[in-house]
Amino acid sequence: MVKFPLLGLTIAATGDFGSKRSHANLKQCIERNGGQWATKIAPGVTHLVCTKEDYRSKAPMVKQALRLKLFTIVTYDWLEGKSHPNLLCTKGNTDVVIPDSLMKGYRLAPKGDYLVARAIKDAKKIKKEKKRMKKETIKKGVDDFKKECQDIQKQLFSDRYHIYRDSTYFAYDITLVRVNLLQNKSERYVLRLCTTHDVPKYYASLLTYHTHGSPAHKSILAPIGSDFATAFGAFVKAFKAKTKVEWDERLKTRKWEEGAFVYTPPKGGEPKGEVPGDFEIKG
Repeated sequence: MVKFPLLGLTIAATGDFGSKRSHANLKQCIERNGGQWATKIAPGVTHLVCTKEDYRSKAPMVKQALRLKLFTIVTYDWLEGKSHPNLLCTKGNTDVVIPDSLMKGYRLAPKGDYLVARAIKDAKKIKKEKKRMKKETIKKGVDDFKKECQDIQKQLFSDRYHIYRDSTYFAYDITLVRVNLLQNKSERYVLRLCTTHDVPKYYASLLTYHTHGSPAHKSILAPIGSDFATAFGAFVKAFKAKTKVEWDERLKTRKWEEGAFVYTPPKGGEPKGEVPGDFEIKG
C-alpha cells in the first residue's frame, strides 16, 4: 500500500480554480499527501496543475513548462482524485492510503484524460459535434416539415383566402424554430395571418405546431371572418408567447432567451414588414 500517493512529486499551479480551490488549499493537499509544493517552474518540478484559460493564453508558467518539456501539464481534476479516486484533498490530517495497483506508472505521467492539452482538444471536438448534430437535426426535419405543410396548405387556403401582405409586401407567413441538441429534437411553429381576396376584407390567424415523428397540431387564433385588429392582435400575441419578444422588436439583434422559439427575419433586401407604424391593408 502507498501511504503518501504524491511522494516524489513536485507540483506547481497556475490559474484561478475558484474560491474553494485556492492555491493555499492546493499546497495543503499536496503536502498532506507526500508531495512538494513549488511556487515557480524550476528543475525538479514534475507536474503543473493548470486551468484551460492559462493554457490557452500561454501564461508565464505554462510557457516555461512547454519550453522545458521535462514534466506534465494537467488539469485540477487529476489532482482532485478523478484519476485516483482515493486521493482526497479535504481529509484533514488523516493519512490517505492508496493501493499499489492504482499507483502503477502514476509518477511517470497522468492518465490522458487529465492532460490540459487533451481537455482543450476534447472541448473543441464536443463543440464541433454539437454543431454537426444541430445541422443534422434541422435537415432531418425538413422533409417531414414540407410534407406537413402541404396538408396545411390544403386546409388553410381556399378560393377566398390568401396570406396577408402589408405595405412593404412582407408576407405574414413565418416560422419559429427551437432546437434541443440534448434530446436531438427540433420544433417549429408556423404562424400565419390570412385575408380574403375580395372586399370587404376579412381576416384569420392560424398557428401550426410541427415536430419530428408527430402529426401537425393546428390552432385557430382568430376565426375566419375576423376584422384586421382581432386577427393581427392574435398574430402578434402568439409571436410574443413563443419567442418572448414583442413583434415590433423582432428585427433587433439579440440573444434569444433559453427555451424560446427563434424567429429569423428575411435576409438582404427582402421585405421585413412594417416596424412600427400604421398598417395599410393590402389584398
